[in-house]
Amino acid sequence: MKQVRVNRLTLTNFKGVKSFSIDMNGSDAFIYGDNATGKTTLFDAFLWLLFDKDSQNKKDFEIKTLQDGVAIPMLDHEVECELLVDNQLIKLGKVYREKYTKTRGSAKEEFSGHETNYFIDGTPLKKTEYSKRIQLLMEEEHFKLLTSPTYFNEQVKWQDRRKILLEVCGDVSEDDIFASNKELQGLKLILRGKTLDDFKATVNSRRKAINEELKRIPIRINEIQKSIPEDEGNLPELRTEVDNLDSEIEDLQAQVGSIKNGNAVLAKKGEVQKVKMEIQNLKRDLESGSKDEVYRLRAKLQEEQSHLQTFKSRKLSAENQQQYKQDQLQRVEKTLIDLRNRWQERNKEVFTHEVACECPSCGQELPEEKVQSAKEKALAQFNARKSTDLGNIQEDGKRGSTEKKKYEDEVARLQKEIDDLSGLIADKEKVIDEIKTELLETENAVKDIYKDSKYLELTDFRENLLGDIADLNERAEDAAGDIGDEIAEKKAKRSELNEEIARYANVGALKKRIQDLMEQEEQLAAEYEKLEHHLFLSEEFTRAKVSIIEDKIAAKFKYARFKLFETQINGGLQEVCETTFEGVPYGSGLNNAAKINIGLDIINTLSEFHGIQAPIFVDNAEAVTQLADTDSQLISLIVSEKDKSLRIETPNLEEAI
Repeated sequence: MKQVRVNRLTLTNFKGVKSFSIDMNGSDAFIYGDNATGKTTLFDAFLWLLFDKDSQNKKDFEIKTLQDGVAIPMLDHEVECELLVDNQLIKLGKVYREKYTKTRGSAKEEFSGHETNYFIDGTPLKKTEYSKRIQLLMEEEHFKLLTSPTYFNEQVKWQDRRKILLEVCGDVSEDDIFASNKELQGLKLILRGKTLDDFKATVNSRRKAINEELKRIPIRINEIQKSIPEDEGNLPELRTEVDNLDSEIEDLQAQVGSIKNGNAVLAKKGEVQKVKMEIQNLKRDLESGSKDEVYRLRAKLQEEQSHLQTFKSRKLSAENQQQYKQDQLQRVEKTLIDLRNRWQERNKEVFTHEVACECPSCGQELPEEKVQSAKEKALAQFNARKSTDLGNIQEDGKRGSTEKKKYEDEVARLQKEIDDLSGLIADKEKVIDEIKTELLETENAVKDIYKDSKYLELTDFRENLLGDIADLNERAEDAAGDIGDEIAEKKAKRSELNEEIARYANVGALKKRIQDLMEQEEQLAAEYEKLEHHLFLSEEFTRAKVSIIEDKIAAKFKYARFKLFETQINGGLQEVCETTFEGVPYGSGLNNAAKINIGLDIINTLSEFHGIQAPIFVDNAEAVTQLADTDSQLISLIVSEKDKSLRIETPNLEEAI
């Protein structure tokens, strides 16, 4: 493993540090200083020397020394560093200076820009050659990951963090995942060589298509139902009537021929036949009136029953929505209770502070005013944190109350909708009962043809015609004319019947189409359910993969754990990358000490993976009482109010300024 350590670091006129040099001899170092004394500047200088960036990974930052907010001109800004790379000494140097040139005709040099000079082991180099040599020593992105405990978690995008972790733990084969869960064997057969992503894309595409088709089918059925006549008619009866008319017309035409040939008896028989047909028509009309009313009532009953089913479906949907909103309301109420408990617990916390009364350096007792000042400062910090925490909890409570009000309004609105629909259902059921009663009465009220006065009149007339056949011989030509008129009437009647037959002939085909659509709807619903199961298996596969990957990654780290997937409301998984320690997320709730030690743990693993140990600059190291173990060089930057200038301690040099 390549080992890189800082032997000496020297700053001249860099970010307000006029002159500073630290000898570490490759060992750990503790650098003490009050705020704004230049601790972080050491780390900035080290990274600027290597990669032209500061500790926040910014390329454009102020290097020059300022006086009253203005850069002091004509100063060289220089950083030198001696590195021990596998115990071989390498000296790096970089100088940033202003350029002054004398223009023609002017005796005074004028500022014309800046230049940067680069050196390795005292040899001046161009920027490209210098950068190439640095890259051979250390790859920039890897090195920055290994020099700061916070870089991985605070400056690397979560997508890139995730990629790094997967590279460290290695990939997981599909066979390993199938072997981890026997229930996934069915998915292995279903995939048939497809990748999981392609398979899920295919399933989701088909689900979407089926869902769209299922939405369209009821609309198609409704359109077809609207095109079916309310009175479906009686096609066999209509066709029989047309056939009878054809026969009657043929007979009448034959009678005309007979009359013209002098056959008076045949002509009179034709009239008798006409009366018979009228009797049949009357009989049909009397019966059809009652039957038409029955058909009308049956159609009305079917329509009202359809409306009733629609109301019931809407009520069920509203009840389901209300249950969901009620569940969400309970969830919010539980959250509000938790927030109130948290607020009360935090509000009950009182300030406790033990102040050291002796100087840690000389052992002398500290003045009372310093002890009291330290206590007051700690109290102010405690009160500020407490106020912030209580304020945050109150803000969460306000948002929760707003959300609760929203769900309460939704539940109330849905309850009103349910009550309204219940009333409509009751009214519709009453209407249906009334129609059923009327239908029963209508079916029982069919007229008796043999008691009808018109029917009796026609039958008497027919008998009279039969008695008058003998008289037709004298009125043959008149009878033929009358029969011709009767033929014309029957042809007109036949045309009307044929038009009515054509209108009702397509009803059967339309009903068959409705049945086909209903069967298609059932088939699509079954296929959709099957695809849902396939999607469930895909999600189970992903969950199994998540478990294996997270276990493999966890095995690489001593303290750090990583959440790589997040379960969504719909049960799906979304890729994330969140560092945790003992269940606490890095970005919310983890204290500085834990963040630093988690960062050191990550650096140890990445150092092992990349085969290089780099100097680690631990900023705000005073927050940690015990740093995690590491074989890399540790440079701890510690806030110390008493040190108004930087103070260095190393194992070999107890104290230096």
